[in-house]
Amino acid sequence: MSCDVNMVGDTYRVLLISGDRTHQEGYAAAFDADPRAEIVGVADEADVSSQRHEWNRAMAKRYTVPYYDNLDEALAQRDVDLISVCPEIERRGRVLLRCAGRGLPLFLDKPLAGTQEDLSDIQAAINGARIPAQMYSFTSAPWARAAKTSLASGELGDLIAVHAEVMFAKGRAGTARTGVVRNEHEFPGRFTFTEAKRELFDLGIYPIVLCLWLADSPVKQVTALTANYFFAEHAAADIEDFGALTIEFENGVVGSAVGGRIGYHSHPKIGPHGVTVSGTGGTKTFSAWDPHIEVFSNRDPSSRLHTRKTRCPCGARHRSSPAFPGRWAGSPSTTSQGGAPPRCHRSWTAWTLIGTRMSGWYSLRRPPKWSSLLTSQPRAGSRSSYDKADD
Repeated sequence: MSCDVNMVGDTYRVLLISGDRTHQEGYAAAFDADPRAEIVGVADEADVSSQRHEWNRAMAKRYTVPYYDNLDEALAQRDVDLISVCPEIERRGRVLLRCAGRGLPLFLDKPLAGTQEDLSDIQAAINGARIPAQMYSFTSAPWARAAKTSLASGELGDLIAVHAEVMFAKGRAGTARTGVVRNEHEFPGRFTFTEAKRELFDLGIYPIVLCLWLADSPVKQVTALTANYFFAEHAAADIEDFGALTIEFENGVVGSAVGGRIGYHSHPKIGPHGVTVSGTGGTKTFSAWDPHIEVFSNRDPSSRLHTRKTRCPCGARHRSSPAFPGRWAGSPSTTSQGGAPPRCHRSWTAWTLIGTRMSGWYSLRRPPKWSSLLTSQPRAGSRSSYDKADD
């Protein structure tokens, strides 16, 4: 592929499309931290809402770069080598087409678009412009690459099946009404909500990509199911909080993918992330949190969880956001309201919050000596060691 890139030295000059309250927050932080990249501007369409312009300006101010409230003006700038595209799903298709027309490499948020027509147009535009483009996924994660390497080595024989799951421990679960079956819509009209997300659409893309990447074959048939198990917010917005699908590949491999939101008390980190591959020579599981241990209880799972405020080692009392029950208050950004405890004490407080006798978990009053766990031999029937690293 070839494209119109005129880099200054070894630095990629990055233009950000859309700003705060999108995944661009994380992408921008990564670009800013990388010595090979330099953020040179934030831009968006002229006719977006005043609130969207305000969020965009906030990001531009944070990185001390210009904000272009006219997308055409921004795309005409010559001091750009790469474009990170992250508008809302409802307008992502048309924005991506305009960015592809600039002829520069594209870093794309997931999912690419909300309709088959937009996806086809985006693919045609990128191929027609002969530009490199990458959608964010987990294929570069160490645990995912370990699965790919294991398959390539032949140690598992010929691949038979792939199971991938990515679930996020966010929000306060248990509020959805039981016994209610929601009818899914073939053509959703809306994807952006303040209080919830289409979880199979938004998170399911990760395990689906992993299945496609590992199976390395065209798809023959897909069967999918969405449901509402955990959150009243999702049910009220008529969107799923959980979903699963099976993928039959033309090479005979069967894939299964699970994606959803499961509640922030459900996991000491950000949620289960992993893949299991089965071949004619064996089966292996790869997890984002290895090594780790898992503790289970036979207590009634409906017991109320302990949620009192806890002062963390940093000295602060971090409160739960009233607008997002179960999420942590503080910065208005999506990254800080993602449902996980603040980074300053995430490993410690995850256990103090969910490790209570009331919830059936073992109560931990201070961080245990993980080194003794990591060096000891597990008993028969136990799982592996606990991941002691902070996020």
